[in-house]
Amino acid sequence: MQGEYVSLRPIQGRQDYELIARWSSSVASAYSSGGQAFVTAEEMESLVAQHGITYLMVVDQSGEPVGGVTYKQLTYPGNFEVGNVVGAAELWGLGYGMESMHLLLDHLFHQRNAHRVHLMAGLYNKQMVQIFLKGPIKVEGVLRDFFFLDGDYHDCLVGSILRNEYYGFLTRLGTSPANLIPQDDKSDARRMLQEQYERISADRLARMNGGVSDADTRV
Repeated sequence: MQGEYVSLRPIQGRQDYELIARWSSSVASAYSSGGQAFVTAEEMESLVAQHGITYLMVVDQSGEPVGGVTYKQLTYPGNFEVGNVVGAAELWGLGYGMESMHLLLDHLFHQRNAHRVHLMAGLYNKQMVQIFLKGPIKVEGVLRDFFFLDGDYHDCLVGSILRNEYYGFLTRLGTSPANLIPQDDKSDARRMLQEQYERISADRLARMNGGVSDADTRV
């Protein structure tokens, strides 16, 4: 999953979990999940496995990890909850979070057959609130006093985007998700099968009419 500035890749080992654990105890985690979690790399690996979360690393053009995105299937197939974090404060505002989320949505809708993607954001996270209000995400409601941070309760903004809404959004932008397999290969494979069906049908029809089929002439 490759974008202009970042790409997504699976977790590759303990070093990645150490980074995730470090981000979880930083201010970045407060923005992304409403608080800090002081855990070890081993504990983070166990948490990811226990809760059925898929965690993908966000890496820059040099291959350096700069953040992460997560998705988890909810109760019904095709429904996912997602999240993202950009680890270092000096990287905020560079578009890494936005592009990594677009790559994740491409993957879920175009490869995982997602129908609905669910997002949550604390009403202290200005950048995420802007994404909710200006992007394709539909605001569904507000959970009152959902987060506790800096000695006070904060509301949570809840939103989602449906499959047709996402593809419509991409159409308005004049773009589309990247295909894993070239369209020409798909068309050629279907054409080859259709041609084979037509040859088989012609042979059967010739035999029914007492004629000689192409298969007979090849014997």
